[in-house]
Amino acid sequence: MYFSGAVSFLSDRKQEYIELPQWPPETSMADSMDLPSSEFSPQKNMDSKDAFDESLNETTLGESVVLIDPNAERKLVWKFDTRILPVLATMYLFNSLDKSNLGNAKTDGLETTLNLTGDQYNIILSVFFIPYVLTAPFLGIMGKKYGPNRVLPVMMFCFGVVTTMVVVVQNFGGLMTIRWFLGMAESAFFPLVIYYQTTYSPLKFC
Repeated sequence: MYFSGAVSFLSDRKQEYIELPQWPPETSMADSMDLPSSEFSPQKNMDSKDAFDESLNETTLGESVVLIDPNAERKLVWKFDTRILPVLATMYLFNSLDKSNLGNAKTDGLETTLNLTGDQYNIILSVFFIPYVLTAPFLGIMGKKYGPNRVLPVMMFCFGVVTTMVVVVQNFGGLMTIRWFLGMAESAFFPLVIYYQTTYSPLKFC
């Protein structure tokens, strides 16, 4: 009894179907939609495909894609290198001289001239690295915000002026103050030089 009821239920459900519209054999989709046949022509489809491929080359997910000639890109990077790297090398040379000139001054009688005793020379030598570590992140952020092409010349001018003021030092306190501000002026020099080179040189040329 249960089986016969299920069969009758399925037979009733079989008759409930939706008849889908069928296109007449002599009628095309373009005719049924009242559209010109040129919209569905093979040549039109090929042109649409070429236009789609061209637009795909131009945009990807809404972002512009620029195709660059590798030879032109290499020439441009080489021009940047020949103009910027010599200046950066000269700046780095002066920076190294500022860091190492204290040892040269010691061999020429710095301790005798300033009457340094005990560990005073070692303190002067070490105090340089305290502001060097503390101020480097802030100057690095400033270089990222305003650009290393502006911050690096200002830093070079500052540590040049501070180094020149060593000639007026008369005692231990004055030299330690000079070394403190010298560490501040030179703290972010090397990180900004590296960052500056990454702004124009692609990773494949590094």
